[in-house]
Amino acid sequence: MSAPRKRRLLPLLLWAVLVGPVLAVVSALLLAGAGDLPGTEDLENPRSDLATAILFSDGTLMGQYYRENRIPVKYEQISPHVVNALIATEDERFRAHSGIDLRGTARAAVYMGSKGGASTITQQLAKMLFTEKPASSFRRIFQKFQEWIIAVRLERQYTKDEIIAMYLNRFDWINQAVGIRSAAHVYFNTGPDSLRIEEAALLVGMCKNPALFNPVRRPDTTLHRRMVVLAQMERAGMIDRAAYDSLKALPLGLRFQRIDHAEGPAPYYREVLRSRLQALLASTDEQGKLRFAKADGKAYDLYTDGLKVYTTLDPRMQAYAEWALAEHLRSELQPDLFKDLAKKKNRPFDWRVSEDEIAGILEAAMKRSVRYRNLTGKQCPNCERPARVIERTMHEGHMQFHCRPELGGCDTWWPVVPEKEIPALFDKPVPMRVFSWHGEVDTVMSPMDSIRYYKSFLQSGLLSVDPGTGFVKAWVGGIDFKHFQYDHVEQARRQVGSTFKPFVYATAIREGLDPCKELPNQLVCFDMPEGQPDWCPKNSDAKYGGLVTLKFALANSINTITAWLMKQYSPEAVTVLARHMGVNSPLEPVPSLCLGVADLTLMEMTSAFAAFANKGVYIEPVLFTRVEDKNGNTIFDLVPRTEEALDEQTSYIMLNLLKGVVDGAYNRGTGKVVGTGMRIRSSGGARAKYANIKAPMAGKTGTTQNNSDGWFIGITPDLVTGVWTGAEDRSVRFSSTDKGQGANMALPIYGYFMNKVYADSTIGLSTADFERPAGFDTELLDCRGRLQQGPIEHDGPTWE
Repeated sequence: MSAPRKRRLLPLLLWAVLVGPVLAVVSALLLAGAGDLPGTEDLENPRSDLATAILFSDGTLMGQYYRENRIPVKYEQISPHVVNALIATEDERFRAHSGIDLRGTARAAVYMGSKGGASTITQQLAKMLFTEKPASSFRRIFQKFQEWIIAVRLERQYTKDEIIAMYLNRFDWINQAVGIRSAAHVYFNTGPDSLRIEEAALLVGMCKNPALFNPVRRPDTTLHRRMVVLAQMERAGMIDRAAYDSLKALPLGLRFQRIDHAEGPAPYYREVLRSRLQALLASTDEQGKLRFAKADGKAYDLYTDGLKVYTTLDPRMQAYAEWALAEHLRSELQPDLFKDLAKKKNRPFDWRVSEDEIAGILEAAMKRSVRYRNLTGKQCPNCERPARVIERTMHEGHMQFHCRPELGGCDTWWPVVPEKEIPALFDKPVPMRVFSWHGEVDTVMSPMDSIRYYKSFLQSGLLSVDPGTGFVKAWVGGIDFKHFQYDHVEQARRQVGSTFKPFVYATAIREGLDPCKELPNQLVCFDMPEGQPDWCPKNSDAKYGGLVTLKFALANSINTITAWLMKQYSPEAVTVLARHMGVNSPLEPVPSLCLGVADLTLMEMTSAFAAFANKGVYIEPVLFTRVEDKNGNTIFDLVPRTEEALDEQTSYIMLNLLKGVVDGAYNRGTGKVVGTGMRIRSSGGARAKYANIKAPMAGKTGTTQNNSDGWFIGITPDLVTGVWTGAEDRSVRFSSTDKGQGANMALPIYGYFMNKVYADSTIGLSTADFERPAGFDTELLDCRGRLQQGPIEHDGPTWE
């Protein structure tokens, strides 16, 4: 090339080198700006899946429902150490630029990223909010220009503090920690406003690569990364050298909280609450319109709309209730049952159960098991999603089930097994981890043997209610939610035994029967339909004779007296009262109902007994009081359902009769004062650890046939607590009533719980007596004093 020509081309070459990149960038920006970018409305309301927060009655967090475990916080609720660490490490000129740091970009270009990247905090936020994962490197370059444009728009739309808060609320710190609030809880069990400098540095260090700097899996790597962040803070003047030297020497200090729906307080309650909230949010009015809809008319999503649910559960009582149930079963009751079962040929089943019946029980349990549901494609193995998200299809040359992610599944594949081959799989030993009261145990056994093993465990439920408001204060649905997810408060219906008798007595008292009336303790027979023998219920102790008062009969659960009352006032009348007191389960108005043959829930029984303490007014149990949207607007405010089931006088008399269960009632014939629940007053011996309660209290024990169920429901003026204990199958039970009665299976749990509640001065549970109705003559209840003056006259029915 000639020299003149070279001189002519040189300006063009210089122009291309100097101006060409600028034109290329401008062209790329124009092209990116013409692409699919978020509009103003999207910038104002960027989409985020927000968890629904479930709050205890004191406002502390009980749990969350989420697809992403995220609860947003405001800038003011974030520790300044987090903000400082983030700016020092990710974008030291954050407060000065307008979304794009030109100096940082130039530095990154010159040093090819070796001295830090070019993305500002705002650009990183733009990437998190509005750009999807690129399909190619070219597409990623194009997205970079889009992020520039979005970042500038975000800077115009929001303040610097708001951008920081959005970034920290959006970032995924893995381990189910999305957003700074969840991260603070998961890694340090604290709030975002309480994070210390070294904790903030660790979390900010993870922002570069959460998987690489995962403190749970890579503590050494994470510790080094934390030092880098601290060094950046020292270089930026946010901490001094002395602070840096002392902070870098600290250990990680993790207080890691594994997030799992099966863990945390009140798991059974949270599952019941979940279904109630879903039903509430999907409910419609008479015109078929949603009762609770968002501004766009769509239904609220429990998992993404950031709702806040205010519950009635007291965190202190809940902790005491969970401890009380575990304490009795772990330390005494379950070991006693194991000893008893060891003597049985068909263990864990009763000797009266046939081989065919046992085979039927085990087969039914197999078909209800998670393993069976997985093998038959009715449930996804990893995420427990239902059959509607599962398809059967060819995959990698084999027929497999697929948990479809586009339908909300977890993209899991597993082989299809012919149903006829499944029983053989259940007989094949496999490694597994099983429940024990001393922690999970790794073992090898067949799934069928594991079913038999699990059936040997006693289950239990506890519900505690404030009778004046209906607020549920504690809810324990079982012994371990991970391994036994069936709820024994609201789901399980169990035979209630003698705890049903107060309905019979209240019917009689309401009709004017004297509580001190004496009746002969003799067999009472009911005429039955033709072809059936008369029904003559017997006493559990097979003892008869003498006269006993109504109060003594209820305190000692005498069947003959209860049968006589049922015969006088009719099963229909008793059934009507039970309905008014909140019993909704099927009730057959038959004579045997008086002995508690009905299968009812712990919730029904506890809330019905609460009506006695609430002057006869039944209140439907209240699980939560209010639901707010993510902006704090109330979308649901509960109005409790109430019903005046009994008059105040009858309720008060019933409380007095039920006090005889725990304080004892006087028997003129023997001169003794006895009741089936008096061990709650014991101050010495082995029972003192759960007993020795002196405060005024009423209660009722219950034991069903062959000791399959043990009940105790305790009543105080401010707290009514019901406990049920028994095995999943009624054929698994204690051989003796001494061990299998309600006073031994359920009452100690109540005692453990109440002792803790009374001892906690912050709860302030009253130790006062029940309020007496105005003008009530207390002499009416002094059976001992009245009997000493002679036979008691009355106008009610007489013994024939």
